[in-house]
Amino acid sequence: MKCDVIVTYCWNRVGYNILKSLYNRGLKVVVGDTSKINICSMSHYCAGSFVYADPFEREDEFIEDLRSAIDKYKPQVLIPTHDESLIIAKNIERLPSNVKYAIDSYTNQYKLSDKLTSTDIAMSVGVPTPTVIDNGVISNYPVVIKTRFGNSAKGVFIVNSDVEVNKLLRRYRHDDIIIEEFFKGRDYSVDCVKYNNFFTAATYKSLVTKTEGGGTTTQREIVSMPHLEEYSRKILDSVNYMGVCGIDFKVNEATGEVAFIEVNARYTGGLATQIAAGFDIPWIHYCLVTSGSFEDSINVRIGTKTKWILGDVITFVGRLLHLKFASEEMKQIFRIKGFDAFDDYDKEDKKAIIGELIYYFSKLIRNGALNP
Repeated sequence: MKCDVIVTYCWNRVGYNILKSLYNRGLKVVVGDTSKINICSMSHYCAGSFVYADPFEREDEFIEDLRSAIDKYKPQVLIPTHDESLIIAKNIERLPSNVKYAIDSYTNQYKLSDKLTSTDIAMSVGVPTPTVIDNGVISNYPVVIKTRFGNSAKGVFIVNSDVEVNKLLRRYRHDDIIIEEFFKGRDYSVDCVKYNNFFTAATYKSLVTKTEGGGTTTQREIVSMPHLEEYSRKILDSVNYMGVCGIDFKVNEATGEVAFIEVNARYTGGLATQIAAGFDIPWIHYCLVTSGSFEDSINVRIGTKTKWILGDVITFVGRLLHLKFASEEMKQIFRIKGFDAFDDYDKEDKKAIIGELIYYFSKLIRNGALNP
């Protein structure tokens, strides 16, 4: 069976929203993942699905599985959605050359995904960043310690004492972490599409985050923040980035101060919000990769809100387990009305969310964690 697009890392809502976007444009999409049952494989929008080896634990087998899927489905384009894009870029010469791979080079992805080098890049182009503590002398707490690579708030720690710092330094090599002064603010994220001279971006702010202190958002709202979008363009221009990217900032809403947090050189968790707002990133990306241009007008609707239903359930359970409740946050978590779309629910595709629930439940049983 021939398809138009293969999308990988499809267990979650990001892959699901790429699938829906391209399906709605008349494309035939096949989805792949390490799991057989997930939100995309159970969606009636997908034309087919396949399973591959874990790209982070069995790299060679993953590449061979991908080769087999490409030979079987003969796509025009392959779109990775997460950090497997690094593995694909690293092994690009081992994959069929007649397919367009919607990713930038391994070098650029690695450079931007590394929180230390991306912070250096941001500083070099005049983007405000938290102060990096590189001499090991911490005079004021709290500070933020984060591993140079990680996602979904994994490997990010807000620490308040020398004891906590020393504990983390025993766990991680000093060269593998970055220590910064704590910057208090709300999470803002800029989703960008850059391809040669084409650049478009839109910003959303977090309404609820799954982990305390920031990270994965479960509710978002599109806002007008042109200076954040200009900062983002400067960062991407500095390495001549090509593709989809999300850049995270903290904004102190009382003072207006801004601090760069990290770059996600891939699709991000807020994709559903952008699509609902009229910024159809997967379709734009597909057109740029296949034709080199995108001529249609893009009008982003400020105020667009979306909600990740299962994410809010996980957030509530997490707060319950830690006995940390804020009344305003709880009201927001349980709010159902007022959203323009949901990340993981489509009334025309109700089986998909069942696939998501099965996937998360299986991970909870296997790993005992709510953050797979």
